[in-house]
Amino acid sequence: MRIDFENSPTHEVLEAKLAEFAQRLADCDVVILSDYGKGGLTHIGDMIRLARAAGKTVLVDPKGEDYARYAGVNVITPNRAELREVVGRWRDEADLRQRVEKLRTELGIDALLLTRSEEGMSLFTADGVVNEAALAREVYDVSGAGDTVIATQAVMMASGVDLADAMRLANHAAGVVVGKLGTAVCTLDELRAS
Repeated sequence: MRIDFENSPTHEVLEAKLAEFAQRLADCDVVILSDYGKGGLTHIGDMIRLARAAGKTVLVDPKGEDYARYAGVNVITPNRAELREVVGRWRDEADLRQRVEKLRTELGIDALLLTRSEEGMSLFTADGVVNEAALAREVYDVSGAGDTVIATQAVMMASGVDLADAMRLANHAAGVVVGKLGTAVCTLDELRAS
């Protein structure tokens, strides 16, 4: 069960959590910051700077229309609707590429991994764009698919897998979980079978 009271955390709570975050960084290989827009990541800029200064890879699942607070991350993983909030509607793939490149460059983001539902995924880096088609399978529930993508991407990057190959594996993992009812996980055996 999940119960949300929709109260923003107090300044004191946020300061304590930031201090705890800084202490726990040494035990992490990769940092995932999943922004739900509820106030828990009020100090996300400080968190990113601390993690990057500690040599950690940082991935962000964004929320809202102000991506400036995510400046300096390694990978950001918006879906189509989330990206449209920030860069506007694009006319075609070339226009999308230009808009993403401008955003990436302005914010010093290494890579933008765009999840595109039935259109698969696109990875935008300084080297260009790599597209990955969606896996054809019956979709039962998309709940948690974005979480699966960023988690798989992070684990693969922490294991030394390059960005594009990590995206391909994340696409497979997401394909597994959308084929299950409710929020679900993809086991390593399921990923191998996929």
